[in-house]
Amino acid sequence: MSIFHQLASGKRQTVVLYGCSLTEHGAWTIALKDWFEAYYPGLCTVLNQAGSGQNSDWGLANLEARILSHKPNLVFIEFAYNDAHFDKFEMPVARGASNLDQIVHKIKEANPTTEIVLQIMNVGWDAPNGNRSCSVRANLERYNDNYRVYASQHKLPLLDHFPIWLELKTQQPDTFQICVPDGSHPTPEASLKYTWPTVKAWLENAMAEAKA
Repeated sequence: MSIFHQLASGKRQTVVLYGCSLTEHGAWTIALKDWFEAYYPGLCTVLNQAGSGQNSDWGLANLEARILSHKPNLVFIEFAYNDAHFDKFEMPVARGASNLDQIVHKIKEANPTTEIVLQIMNVGWDAPNGNRSCSVRANLERYNDNYRVYASQHKLPLLDHFPIWLELKTQQPDTFQICVPDGSHPTPEASLKYTWPTVKAWLENAMAEAKA
């Protein structure tokens, strides 16, 4: 039975959000917590266990403390954006794929019924702050593809926010730069406008399927 079946039957559930600063500081995470509270008041604990400036090496190393110890029923995972940061991490694409596989397997080993949702986040740009948020992630799509391929192969839900943000960057560059002022992190308003709707749609579809 899915987490939504369990919630509908009055059973308390735990949701863990895992990734880099795009999760730790993303306004979409607050909207997600509010969504669960609105539909299942008092039944769902949402824990934001992401780490700013971290990649999937950190995600794997901290899995026990950050995820497994909480015995989650649903986990959202994203690390591709920082896996792609070659100046800071120099991570081979294959290691990003291996880390993702190990993270998922360890979660499933701890509890085979835990549901896992993969995410691919926004694109960056080289804002005038010297961070070179786009340039240092020149191969970002290769790391994003780790998630696309893995989700397809293992039949996991994938929330791919990248095309929405890339379209905004390409077609409305001035608006995009206002929405992502530091080159990486959407403003709260932009997060709710461009990232949250995809998450919300998945939640609503999953809830509807559980009721069907």
